[in-house]
Order: sequence, then structure tokens, then C-alpha cells
Amino acid sequence: MKVNTELCIDLKTKLQDEVLMKPGKDYPGILRRDIPSKDFGFEECHYTFTEVSFMSSTTRRNVHLYEGQHITCTKRLNGKVRLNFKNLDENFNVDSYALEVANEIRQALGGFVER
Repeated sequence: MKVNTELCIDLKTKLQDEVLMKPGKDYPGILRRDIPSKDFGFEECHYTFTEVSFMSSTTRRNVHLYEGQHITCTKRLNGKVRLNFKNLDENFNVDSYALEVANEIRQALGGFVER
């Protein structure tokens, strides 16, 4: 890691919830050295810091853990795992369908159980 200290810089901050940075507080984000305009000489350093929130403001519901031909396995917001059956085809064989669904359930739940 290379270390450098730049003196006398102009820093513009774009923060999520605060106007000024608080001493000692870490802010996740992106620091960008701005391209000097014609108004400024190359000796002057201008930077922009944009705070980035790593937490999504929306929570994804019912995350798919398994996607099969006949079933899906989802994880609900409360942490419970749920098996969901897809729509049936009009012409299907009950025995082969039941066997295929059983195999998909074994595949979907296989990752949750130690063997």
C-alpha cells in the first residue's frame, strides 16, 4: 500500500444523512479526484466524496433457493423455507409427475440436510 498526504485540497462531500462529516466517523463511499477546469490551475486539487449506502433500502421477498421444472424452493422473510408447486400441464402422467416432483424436492432440500 502506498501512502500519500495531500495538503490544501478542496473536498466536496455528498453525504446521505449529514451536512458535515463528523470527526472520527468512517464513511463508506467513493473518493474521486475531479478533473481541473480551465478556471483552476493544475496545482489545485479538487476532490468529491460520495457516500455510498451498502444496505439496500428494499428487502427482497421470497428469495428463490431452487428453481425446478415442477417446483420452486423459496426462503421467506421470516427465514422459513417453502416449497411451491408450479402450474400443472393439461396432459400429464400422475406417476411420472409424482416421481419427478419427489426428485426435485430431494434436490431442493439436499443442501439443508447433512448426510
